[in-house]
Amino acid sequence: MTPVLALAALLAANVPAPIDPFDERSLAATVWQSAPDVLAARRDLIDAEAVQARAHLLPNPTLMGSWNTIPIGARPTIDPATNRPVQFDDVPNYSVGISELFELGKRGPRQQAAAAARAGSQLGVLDVYLHDFFSVLEALADQAAQTARLAVLERLVTDSQESLRLQKARADKGDIAPLEVDRLEVEHSRLLSAMHDAQADREGTMVTCNALLGTPCPRFAGEDEARRFLSSHGSPPAAESATALASRPDLQALQAERNRLHAELTLAERQSIPDPVATVGFTHDEFVAAGNQPNSLNVSVAIPLPIFDRGQTEAVRARRRLATNQAAVQALTSSALRGLAAQRSQLQILSARARLLDEQAVPRARSVVERTEAAFRRGGVGFPEVLLARRAFEELELDRIEVAAAAHRASINLRRATADLPWPADVPRTTRPAPEH
Repeated sequence: MTPVLALAALLAANVPAPIDPFDERSLAATVWQSAPDVLAARRDLIDAEAVQARAHLLPNPTLMGSWNTIPIGARPTIDPATNRPVQFDDVPNYSVGISELFELGKRGPRQQAAAAARAGSQLGVLDVYLHDFFSVLEALADQAAQTARLAVLERLVTDSQESLRLQKARADKGDIAPLEVDRLEVEHSRLLSAMHDAQADREGTMVTCNALLGTPCPRFAGEDEARRFLSSHGSPPAAESATALASRPDLQALQAERNRLHAELTLAERQSIPDPVATVGFTHDEFVAAGNQPNSLNVSVAIPLPIFDRGQTEAVRARRRLATNQAAVQALTSSALRGLAAQRSQLQILSARARLLDEQAVPRARSVVERTEAAFRRGGVGFPEVLLARRAFEELELDRIEVAAAAHRASINLRRATADLPWPADVPRTTRPAPEH
């Protein structure tokens, strides 16, 4: 195998399997595994898990050693116990000890705060995942709308080109004024511009989707598949109260933050309890000539005095953050409920408009096209009339695509507001913040 073929085979082996835009679970798994924003948030979760694990560790003990009573200047000349001169090494003593800090009433609140922070980080990851998942759905819906719109515009351009050809032939015969041909050319240029604009918009949605997914985004094969995707949105959630918002990770993250702040407030209030430092030491004394004890144990306790810093600053901060947290919960809940009502109302309006188009306008326009084409085959009307009927029908099709895209987006917004999406399999959705203190 040549190097070029080997490289091509390697690249082909690394190309991921195409994603089915209709398979939301597969799409969700791709978002969870490869979306850049989700991966960045998951790195933050790793840090929060490390902080939680560290909160369960005991403080490190301190090992101390000392060399004391080092003789300076004259020393006693004779050791009465041995009747020999006192040497330099006969005077110093050596001590070794170990100290340990004992926290009183603080480890529990610190562990609770770390656990709540970790829960908040996990819910933050899920919130980023939710945002990216629905952003990908929106990008796919935009791509589907532009794909269907482009197909309709291509038919309009084809009909416009044919109409322009016929009218030029009539103008050459003197049947119509050249001004009418100029008007048709301007209209044809407008349709061409709209078609190219739809092409650019479709590619722009691919760029957006690729950036969100971190992997090649699925592309719709044609108009039928695009229209099927736009009509595939599910029914809106039934509940219209705070119950419908219970699964939202951003609201759960605020609850986790509230639990963390309660734990931090308890920890701050307990800073007034002094944490003793206990020390156990051993001393070996060489200066037995002076009657010193050769070997001895030392036990001591050091107690800091919380006179100036008793955690009052941290307690004030925690109380103020709790008040802000409560206001944020109320504001977010109220905003979400208002958004639910507005999106439901918009979806009802769009559904009524879609029914009007599906049941009356589009069938009537299709019937006009069929009858006009039948009349043309019998010689009753000219081909320009057929083109005009087709154009009216295709413009109604553009309206129908616009309504379908708007309804699909409204449905996505409703699902986003109620966190109605496939959740990652490796993240337990039963995880909730600890009960509020």
